[in-house]
Amino acid sequence: MRVESVQFGDTWKAYRLANGKRLKLQRFCCLGPGDEVVVRSSDEIVVKCVNGEARIAKPYRASDHVIVAGRRISLTVKEIENADEMRGYEQLAQFHYRGKQLHGRRVPLVIVADDPLLPRMLGYIELATAFLMNRRRAELLGAPFSDRSSGISWETWQKETVRKYTNLVVRIARTVVSPEFRGLGLAAVLVKHAARFARSHWSVGRLKPLFMEITADMLRYVPFVERAGMRYIGETEGNLDRLNKDMNYVLANLRRVRGGEILNETTAGIVDLQVSYATTLARIQRRHKLTRQALLDLLLKSPHRLSDDDWTMLHRVYRLPKPTFLMGLTPAARGFVDRRLRALGLPEKAPVARPPSRKPRLGSPISAKKCSFDVSATVSRTPFTRKVQQAFGVDKDMLQATLFSDLSFKIDPGCLVLICGPSGAGKTTLLSILRHRLEESSYSPDGFRGRLTTPREPSVSVLAPLSGTRPLVNSLGGVSFEQALFALNVSGLAEAHLYVKRFAELSNGQRYRAMIARLIASDADVWVADEFCANLDSITAAIVARNLRRCAKSLGVTALLAAANWGAFIDELQPDVVIHLRAPWDYRVFDWKNFRECLAESMLAPVVMADRR
Repeated sequence: MRVESVQFGDTWKAYRLANGKRLKLQRFCCLGPGDEVVVRSSDEIVVKCVNGEARIAKPYRASDHVIVAGRRISLTVKEIENADEMRGYEQLAQFHYRGKQLHGRRVPLVIVADDPLLPRMLGYIELATAFLMNRRRAELLGAPFSDRSSGISWETWQKETVRKYTNLVVRIARTVVSPEFRGLGLAAVLVKHAARFARSHWSVGRLKPLFMEITADMLRYVPFVERAGMRYIGETEGNLDRLNKDMNYVLANLRRVRGGEILNETTAGIVDLQVSYATTLARIQRRHKLTRQALLDLLLKSPHRLSDDDWTMLHRVYRLPKPTFLMGLTPAARGFVDRRLRALGLPEKAPVARPPSRKPRLGSPISAKKCSFDVSATVSRTPFTRKVQQAFGVDKDMLQATLFSDLSFKIDPGCLVLICGPSGAGKTTLLSILRHRLEESSYSPDGFRGRLTTPREPSVSVLAPLSGTRPLVNSLGGVSFEQALFALNVSGLAEAHLYVKRFAELSNGQRYRAMIARLIASDADVWVADEFCANLDSITAAIVARNLRRCAKSLGVTALLAAANWGAFIDELQPDVVIHLRAPWDYRVFDWKNFRECLAESMLAPVVMADRR
């Protein structure tokens, strides 16, 4: 039955069919005027397409999960069906760096946590109609294609094919994860379900999609879509070359343009907005006393030299090249993509904008043999302390103590080390001795005995709060823009609005991630962190530990961490070496396998608390 008209509500759409009947469905379902709909039951309503049927009822709903800190978190990925889900989606939308509302057909899928202690809405992904032109897509699809199951085929991807078949491509327009939960792999989960939804529920212009694509700046730094099966197909063209030529011509003929002699909209197709850009460029040119070519070079190479007003106006017209990824949604489409990638010689993995950096690695192990450390304190002479001495027999010998004794261990280059134990066991002291010995080979504090061997002149970075009032992207030390963005992204701060915030404006979890980002950006051989994750909730601590481990291992860094409360993150950190200080005379050194076995054994006899109600 043909759809005649549609009425929109906050969370629903009402359709009037050619037979006079009405359908009320979810707000973003893929059904519009002119579509042919088949109603088989209230739970089975489909759109008739050239290449099959697209389901619009029941709405998409699927279960999934992530594992964090050894705990399974159940998730549901679904279409929006009620006001609470709509509000959650709208609130999360503010975290997307584009911000503006999408036009055309679009469907958001939200990811909901089935856990009473977590926020209900953790993120969303939004599918939309594909742009007509994308050179990288055109190159990939520009070969004979045939899908017998759908009856779709073409010889080449040119003007007529583009006009006829662009709707065979569905576009991921946005992927948003709540900032506090980045690093759990939720974005990849959303992409996986977007592909499933596209296969079963998406349609435009009586065509079901055969391909799904995404183009985004963020993928230059974190190509998370690869984990869901999407393939890198190159970078979009951008418009810098064309605009350079256009603006050069307009600036050279600005007087004639203003007089309407040339380049009016009807004869040359250049819009008034572009002329206003050129006028602004001419003003900047006079102010800075630049040649025309020097001005254009300024825009392309040093835009930071422009004033805020000039930059805000001009940057909107420029589109930089962006990475594009694509995947086939049917067996025939997947096989076609694989063949075309090989034919075009494209890489298996996307080139990631990692900072130009050496592979940091210690030249030799850190070794301790029969190491001990004694501490002492002096008594301040006051009337009260003398009374204490007189009453309890306190003398100076009683203020001497051994923090640890006969401690021996070996830390190989690239190891992740956790120093743990109860408060007062000497964790911070041991970590401080290791740090200072690495920084200065002759360092030996009073009270230290034994043999401690460290590599020569390694670089050391210590986890500490960021200072100053500069934006995060400028607060990671003297590093390049690419290095700063890479470090922020892999530490879990992959939201554009966070890049420009100051350290003091972040939540505790985001501050900790920023501190981790500075470690990553430091390019140091050794990372040192005391009281690791001490002030974080269990989920955030697990995310931070997962990110730190992944980055330390990929960079070859040796990480020395100390923590009293490690239960929330130990399964994500998976340290190579655990130095467990239990008492001054009692310690054990574990590898991860043995430590995990001890953890399992210690959990065999849980303490049962009495019900005190």
